Amino acid sequence: MTGAFASLAELVRQETGIVLSATREKAILAAVDRAAPGLGLSGFVRAASDPVGGRGLVDQLIDQVTVRETTFVRDRAQLDAIGWHGLLEAARAAGSDTIRVWSAGCASGEEAYTLALLASEAFAPEPAPVDVLGTDISGAALAAARAGHYRERAVRGLTARLRSRYLDRQADDGYLVGAGLRSLVRFDRHNLVRDRVPPPGETGFDLITCRNVLIYFGVPLAGQVIESLEGALRPGGVALLGAADALQRPAARPPVPVRAAARSPRRPLGREGAASRQQVLAAALDAAGHGDRSGALAHVAAALADDPLDADAHFIDGLIRLEAGDAARAAMALRRALFSDQAFALAAFTLGRAYDSLGDTAAARRAYEQALRTLDPADGRHDRLLQQVDIGDIAAACSARLRGRPGDP
Repeated sequence: MTGAFASLAELVRQETGIVLSATREKAILAAVDRAAPGLGLSGFVRAASDPVGGRGLVDQLIDQVTVRETTFVRDRAQLDAIGWHGLLEAARAAGSDTIRVWSAGCASGEEAYTLALLASEAFAPEPAPVDVLGTDISGAALAAARAGHYRERAVRGLTARLRSRYLDRQADDGYLVGAGLRSLVRFDRHNLVRDRVPPPGETGFDLITCRNVLIYFGVPLAGQVIESLEGALRPGGVALLGAADALQRPAARPPVPVRAAARSPRRPLGREGAASRQQVLAAALDAAGHGDRSGALAHVAAALADDPLDADAHFIDGLIRLEAGDAARAAMALRRALFSDQAFALAAFTLGRAYDSLGDTAAARRAYEQALRTLDPADGRHDRLLQQVDIGDIAAACSARLRGRPGDP
């Protein structure tokens, strides 16, 4: 990594929270040339520090680095789980007849409009009692969101009925968001890293979505942002994170892994059998979820004493240590998980995060590539571990970190 690129990467990290990979230095140089032709990396870093014109240059670079493509009703199963009528009850208990929704990191607006659409469907034929705020760090993304004009690829997840009801077909074969949805959605600029949460002038929300944004942040910062988002909820509110984003929750409490039946043959789990093993792992996750890392690690140690090759136990060990900031020991535990189960894609993804924290770009790349090679939607071993974590989102997280820039794979 050159000194100029390191300085630029640090500038982007401070401004946006996004960690740029050294493997994408040429691509970032191209982004700098689009934002400020002719300056180059060193010249851009110097110009960005200017108190008069620097802010505008930084904003232009942010537009180049953060604008990403998304679609309507992305990860539909997760969105369909939103209980709109329950949210209305919670809003009324808080003294409001309107469900307050915040789509944080909304990019070009598809998700904000999707939330308004789903709420409209849930309350039809009555008007949807929702107020949707979409925010993003990119001015270019917000301009596209306000325009509300989308191509076929962005709306391909909508049925013909939904398109006809909520969108207006245009002469260029694109679609324009109709007045009904527009009346429910508003957009504003907000920086999840540097600005106050909730945004200035806003009160608590009943639903906050922040999906596939935090995967581009370093682990400690992602945890801080998650905590601040959860703190912006009204009582009874719900924070909906992207699948891979949720893996960066501090003191995470993921579901209990149940993959023993499909693992490679190994010695018996002990006198009390598989049920006892699951109880021990559940106790480890429960302790971690309550911030008791020492207790969680004690449970993990008990599981490993019974089966030193238990990949799930090693994975939980690594996850706990990574969230505690001990990336070196986390990497060791995750390598052991992969030694026992080379097809454990989630362990490979988390190992990549550990190597990122250690600054070992080459090792992180190898881990993300391994995760991409071994991700298998048909592999039932991961069902209980992943639950609502969509394998496609993990693939997107790996691809994004390999590219060093947000975007779809």
